[in-house]
Amino acid sequence: MSTRIEISDDDDSFEELSPSIHAKSCVSDDSSGLLNNTTDSDKSASHIISDDDDEYELPSIALQEKKKAIIKNLFPAANKANNYKTITQRSTSKVSVVKNFHEEVHSNIQRMIGGIQVTLPVNPYGSQIALMSKVITAIKKGQNCLLESPTGSGKTLALLCSALAWHKFERNRITQIQSEEYFSNHPELMKIDGVAEYIGTPQKKNIDISPEKLFSKVNFGERSIYDKPASRSDSSPYGLKRQNPLHNSSGSSQDTPKKGEVKIHKKARFDGGDSKISTPESLCTPEKMINVEQAETPQSVRVPTIYYGARTHKQLQQVIKEFGRTVYCQDVAMTVLSSRDNSCLREFDRQMWGTREEMCKNCIKKLSDKSEETRCKYYDNRKVMNHRRLPPAFDIEDLMRVGEELKACPFYAARAMAQTAHIIFCPYNYLIEPAIRSSLQIDLQDNIVIIDEAHNIEDICRDSATFSITQAQIQTALKELRVASQYRYSNSGGEDMLGKIENLIKTLDNWNYWFNNQKPLLTIQAGTDYEIMHPWKVEDFVETLKNHNLGEQQFSAFQNTAEEFSRRLREEPKSLYGVTQSTGTLLETISVALGYLFRMNSQYLNDFKPVLIEKEDLSLRLICMNPAIVFEGLKSAKCIILASGTLTPLISLHSELATEFPLKVSPNHVIPKDRVWIGTLSTCKDGTQLQCKSADSKNVYIQDAIGEAILHVCDVTPHGVLAFLPSYSLVDLLIKRWQQTGVWKKMQGIKHVFKEDRNGKTHHEIMECYYKDVATDKGALLFAVYRGKVSEGMDFKDHQARAVITVGVPYPNMGDIAVRAKIDYNNRYATERNLLRGSEWLKVQAYRALNQAVGRCVRHRGDWGAVLLIDARFTSDVYTEHLSKWLKDMLGNNHFTFEKLLNSSNNLEAFMKRMTLQEAKGI
Repeated sequence: MSTRIEISDDDDSFEELSPSIHAKSCVSDDSSGLLNNTTDSDKSASHIISDDDDEYELPSIALQEKKKAIIKNLFPAANKANNYKTITQRSTSKVSVVKNFHEEVHSNIQRMIGGIQVTLPVNPYGSQIALMSKVITAIKKGQNCLLESPTGSGKTLALLCSALAWHKFERNRITQIQSEEYFSNHPELMKIDGVAEYIGTPQKKNIDISPEKLFSKVNFGERSIYDKPASRSDSSPYGLKRQNPLHNSSGSSQDTPKKGEVKIHKKARFDGGDSKISTPESLCTPEKMINVEQAETPQSVRVPTIYYGARTHKQLQQVIKEFGRTVYCQDVAMTVLSSRDNSCLREFDRQMWGTREEMCKNCIKKLSDKSEETRCKYYDNRKVMNHRRLPPAFDIEDLMRVGEELKACPFYAARAMAQTAHIIFCPYNYLIEPAIRSSLQIDLQDNIVIIDEAHNIEDICRDSATFSITQAQIQTALKELRVASQYRYSNSGGEDMLGKIENLIKTLDNWNYWFNNQKPLLTIQAGTDYEIMHPWKVEDFVETLKNHNLGEQQFSAFQNTAEEFSRRLREEPKSLYGVTQSTGTLLETISVALGYLFRMNSQYLNDFKPVLIEKEDLSLRLICMNPAIVFEGLKSAKCIILASGTLTPLISLHSELATEFPLKVSPNHVIPKDRVWIGTLSTCKDGTQLQCKSADSKNVYIQDAIGEAILHVCDVTPHGVLAFLPSYSLVDLLIKRWQQTGVWKKMQGIKHVFKEDRNGKTHHEIMECYYKDVATDKGALLFAVYRGKVSEGMDFKDHQARAVITVGVPYPNMGDIAVRAKIDYNNRYATERNLLRGSEWLKVQAYRALNQAVGRCVRHRGDWGAVLLIDARFTSDVYTEHLSKWLKDMLGNNHFTFEKLLNSSNNLEAFMKRMTLQEAKGI
């Protein structure tokens, strides 16, 4: 027989329901936990929630706000799981994420590594086990780590799973500790199953337990607030059943619920009425009996945040895709940070605004002191977009799409979510550059820093502390400040700000005077057609600043004034009439640049090289030669993990970054050797030595030999071929020569031919065409440049790059004053600071660029391809010692002359035919 269920309406576990809701709907949707208390026979019944009280008209169930607040305060994360079900229905992409996750759950593989259980979506390679072991050790011991892992070896997945597995382990450990401490003070809470989980992670854990489910369990004297109310004869004090319906005077049949119906009782009125109505003292819910409202759960758990940095957002997109494959993405909160250029939804008017940042800061000002509303609807709605509105794994494109749907700002929403995220993805310059860290409020103290694709870390650090200031910028800023100084009370911000403007005008006048006085130094310098330069000894440079009242003695006052003025300009730009953000940027640049020079009583003075340059304009360039100055800002982290496919030689990172990396690993490639062909080419067609030094490449016979070699590779290779050269100018020179000899036309007959473009927009269009044509039977050839757009951060898997050709050894340009200064610097401090000597440092830079280019070929275990290194120098061990370990191992003694490249038993053509046949057979 079906049991009648009576429910008091002082319960807020219901979502508000329409009175017209159908019985079937009530049965199918039990997410609130309401029907969990029914017996098996009850489940077969149709439960209709009805209102049988004549006194009140109830269009929906009323929620008691006080109790709702108490439960939510105690269990703030309770509804997250239920909310997610609704939220994921908002977008196809979100549903897809959840669906894919559930499809992959059954294939999760678990490994015990370093005492921590790590769950992966695939069976890990040996190289991944080695990486994960080092990552877990690094985090547990708080030590820094270098991880060099070849492309295609599952590096990203290993980094994510190991770091997140430790994070989960640590959260659980702290949960246990906090629960034990908390229960010792509030033993009554031990009776409630699941409370320990909420105590440990009240804001971040996504647990499929709600307060309703907790209280529905048999506790507190074998009763629940969802049990049938007790009768007067019960000895239990937790509630009294009303013997008759409230205000029953009609005696109609409506007073008796029909079979299978759920009866809703109105709250008893205590201002009179039927004497049988319960008194307030007798109506006690369990939480009141144990004083739950006085036992507040901890509001945060201090588990280190994981900062995961990669070079570009394109690379981050791949990383987040891997994150979405893991089981951990359902257990942690994430966000991805970006600039306004990448995440602003407002239409950008270039005629009105100089930059998107300037537009944003102007548009988000309050319209009035009495209103929070601004001129940007996206900013006003920023709080609408949060973790509940997004899939567990989302990238910038997802943020933009959901932001557009909700009319909410992705930029500010992502920053807000960072406050509660367990893992934060961002371009790694956000972590490295102090100004960006400060702007985005990134605090690395005791947190975990993972920098992927970290082979450029030294260059990024040096570049972030290298500054250029032009005389034209100084003069423009002076004009703007003089205009602002005329608006004494209306626009200048009062006498105080007027004084600061006048001080800044004096300082910039000194700078303008300084530039004029340095011009004679350039007349005696020999220069190229493009620029003339004068490098100073840093002591002499500082002396010139001192002579113009720009030295260390005046710096502190200038720094304070510049910072306050720039802040005012950002926050209240209208109050500084006529001043653009460019002036604020210039003042901040001068402040930061001189700040490095004069930091800690000029301790780092010798780490910079000042150079006066005249090109289109007169400029001062302050070149940083010591990346350790910037990397110092990361050392407050619990541990720093640098990972890449090309970190060799690792010793360079220790000395250049002035940081100890006790842990390091460089596993073998996961791709079988029989699926990769590596060889060098040392001679021209006629047997002449083929050496591709910068000077040699100007000889036409070398140019012709390179053309013949590339032509042969294209002829025997299906689909895609990538050819890397040292510079854009050499690419243009070779193409011009090949057009004269007819080789260019032959290449176009064999492949669709493309050339990397320096312009970002044009380059994107070129790559779209390449990817389209490379899939055809004819295939495609792409000429690219070391350190360019194609060599890093772009994925060429399977048929997109069946062969990679490298020409020469890409040493940095010796014509660059920064390169020459760095070589001199390393030679000077090689012994004192344990740095590589200049020539060795130069070689390291060259081979990291070469190794990166070669890595475009084989991208996963099932891939296959060939690498041809064109240069006679590779026959010498001196020129192969810095090749990546996997590349050097597979190369062996495969050094070919042109004749052997065509006719030997293990030549390139034989490899291509074998692999093409295996691919056709599905091997």
